[in-house]
Amino acid sequence: MARVWLGRTRNIQQLGFFLAGAITLAVGLLALIEPDALVAPFRRIENATIDFRFKVFRGPRPAAPDVVIVTVDEQSIREIGRWPWSRTTQARLVEGIANGGAKVIGLDVIYSEPEITELKRGLQDVRAKAQAAGAPKAVQGLLDQKLKESDTDALFERSVGKAGNVVLALPLVVPVSDSCQPVERTPPSYITRTLFMMVKHASSGAALEPQCATSAVPPLRQFAGAAASLGHVYTIPDRDGVTRYEYLAVRYGDDRDYYPSLGLEVARIYLGIPRDHMSLTLGEGVRLDKILIPTDQKARMLINYVGKEQSFRYVSATDVIHGRVGPDAFANKAVFVGTAALGTYDQKSTPFSANFPGVEKNATVAENIISQQFLEQSVYDKPIDLVLILLFGFGLGAYLPKMHALPGATLAAGVFFGYAAVAQYLFTHQGFLLAVVYPLFTIMVVFVAVTVLRFMTEEKQAKEVRAMFSSYVNPRIVEELIKDPAKAKLGGQRKELTMLFSDVKGFTTLCEQHPPEQIVPLLNEYLTAMTEVVFHWNGTLDKFIGDAVVAFWGAPVDQPNHVELALKCAMHMRRRLEELKEEWKARGLPVLDSGIGINTGEVLVGNIGAEGKKMDYTMIGDHVNLAARAEGLTRKFSVSVVITENTARRLKPLLEAGRVRDEFGNMGRVELRRLATVKVKGKAEPVGIYGLASLQHGEPSVVTEDAETAEVIEMADK
Repeated sequence: MARVWLGRTRNIQQLGFFLAGAITLAVGLLALIEPDALVAPFRRIENATIDFRFKVFRGPRPAAPDVVIVTVDEQSIREIGRWPWSRTTQARLVEGIANGGAKVIGLDVIYSEPEITELKRGLQDVRAKAQAAGAPKAVQGLLDQKLKESDTDALFERSVGKAGNVVLALPLVVPVSDSCQPVERTPPSYITRTLFMMVKHASSGAALEPQCATSAVPPLRQFAGAAASLGHVYTIPDRDGVTRYEYLAVRYGDDRDYYPSLGLEVARIYLGIPRDHMSLTLGEGVRLDKILIPTDQKARMLINYVGKEQSFRYVSATDVIHGRVGPDAFANKAVFVGTAALGTYDQKSTPFSANFPGVEKNATVAENIISQQFLEQSVYDKPIDLVLILLFGFGLGAYLPKMHALPGATLAAGVFFGYAAVAQYLFTHQGFLLAVVYPLFTIMVVFVAVTVLRFMTEEKQAKEVRAMFSSYVNPRIVEELIKDPAKAKLGGQRKELTMLFSDVKGFTTLCEQHPPEQIVPLLNEYLTAMTEVVFHWNGTLDKFIGDAVVAFWGAPVDQPNHVELALKCAMHMRRRLEELKEEWKARGLPVLDSGIGINTGEVLVGNIGAEGKKMDYTMIGDHVNLAARAEGLTRKFSVSVVITENTARRLKPLLEAGRVRDEFGNMGRVELRRLATVKVKGKAEPVGIYGLASLQHGEPSVVTEDAETAEVIEMADK
């Protein structure tokens, strides 16, 4: 066969390229599909490289001083006795830490069962016999008092409540399964207050694989009520037994019910961030106000370990109980309490140690968040892997067959070690984890295969190759249609929506005064910004009508808070437009202004059009026309946002209940003022309209029903 190819330079080059291409595509397909039977060794090697980068190249790093660990160690066991201790002793421990000025206390201990001591059991028996024997009330009262004093759970509850900053562990039971299983036990209502208040999906379109609990072993109701919060302590190591990730959120209950981890909750309270400023974006991360904690498709954070065990400051629990700790040991600190004595703690294996206490793992998670020491792994790790595999495989396949042995080996070695160095630099200095196994494996296999072929064909030069890569992002509406194909049929369904019409004021005059070459880029910039705001608030963009933006909430997915989302979007659009105005003025460009009309009502929504040819997901009905007409009234009343009484009726209870908070991205405090009562053409009953405007920070929301200005006017067609 070799003689056949001798002298055929082009054919040899093609063969070298095809060989490299076949290997590259095979590795790329393996990385993309990841069949368990074949990729297990690759996963183990990839995980081993993470450990290697931690332990060898980066090494230990200084721990942030904000976190302290109080441990039940061997000394504590010797002085106080075997674990678990009485709740009375644990109450003294909590009080000692709280009195030391701790900012938040995370108890990595399970309190799912009541404690009944021998004393309490004996007193209960005596009390029952005294009552049966008709003992004097004074005796029975004394026994009741002694029973109350022997209630160690009540004592522990009081210490937790008095501290006011204790986070208790919430064990969740997550079965081993590739998909979410039905909930075996409904979550008790007293733990649901710790849920993420805002959960949404990232726009990346990545497949999500959250961990789903089927039941829980929650702390006792009285303990949970006294605690500041709860944090789940579910964790599972990788297949090699090493714990590298923290599940910042685990689903339990409905598909939007996610519980934060213990480390996350401790960090949130330490940073003073209210729960309503914490949100979960599946496939992207957890946001604590302005801090974004990156996570993967499983809502996992890659833990940035400090070093081996006891990398944090350890304080013996017995020293706290006996007052042998300095006055500033816990001042303004996040304090974790857990076990570290031999045989008492949940042992973890980490990149630095195979004997790592679970409480220190939780402390490390909190330290990462408090000091923002994150390791980010892109949600596009598979596409990035695939691009690198194709880049290295086809690139080397194009150049190696053209080179002699030594230059070819130098090139392959340079690419191999160069990529490894870049990956390590990003890991150590930028906190970004870049996969290395598949790309490096591709480099090695392609080099060996092409080198063998080159030697077999006397190192003939090969033909250069071209590689083209493209990526596609599915819009949210497409994702919904994929989940429910029935929605793609012609027709629709009746649903209550909140509709928003936004139109540029004086656009016709502006077009007459300026050339199209200046207006079109300006309009595109405006429409892009407004669209981003709509998508930020999970709105469905219906269409652009010239310079007008039409959007709605409540479909295709159910949004019970569609009114609130639409109003917050309107306020956000106004803020964003003011920012654009400043930019346009600075650039010497014309300035656009807009009016926004909002209405709420039942309409027909769905795919409307010619089946198989042209269909639009849109809405039809009288309430749509009313929203468009409301927008037109912004010019008459010189206001930016006009809403109908249908929407105002749903907004007023929110304002009265104080639910519209001035949180990140929200509309804050507002003034709702009745403008008029309008007579809509084609309708017998008039409709009230209101103006909506933002107030200064700190001002209370205001609802004004001014009878004098509430005139009845005719409202013509839009």
